[in-house]
Amino acid sequence: KKSGFRMVGIKTPLTENMDENMRRIPLFWQRAWMKNQIAEIAERSNGKPDGLLGVSVYDGPGNFNYYIAAASDVPAPEGMEEYWIPEGMWVVFEKEGMFREEVQDVFERFLTEFLPFSGYAYAGLPDVEVYPTEAEGAKGHSEVWIAIKEEKGE
Repeated sequence: KKSGFRMVGIKTPLTENMDENMRRIPLFWQRAWMKNQIAEIAERSNGKPDGLLGVSVYDGPGNFNYYIAAASDVPAPEGMEEYWIPEGMWVVFEKEGMFREEVQDVFERFLTEFLPFSGYAYAGLPDVEVYPTEAEGAKGHSEVWIAIKEEKGE
């Protein structure tokens, strides 16, 4: 169980096509690194979870976005947005070392190996990736949070 938190960062729209999103998201990170936006976001990190966040937020058809953000209570400057991640129950996958390239595999394994046998259902809250803030990117301790809820009738 995790408490809710506020995040501040940049966002890009996603589509209903997951393959297309898996191409868009790495390009979004690459552009953010090149524009020095990652450093600007990391400077605002002052909450938990600590680090850079990659967050997929689905708020209904036509309103699907991916954020690069940090947990923060600092006001969002011009060009950045804030979003509130609600309290929830999460399954957390952790990794040491390089991680970003394996995020797609984590979601696939969650859907095919964990969820069908767990007694839980996908909660439909934002999916949260937590990365270290060092310049190396996704090297170090990383996490993927996927919100779950108890299945009805269990």
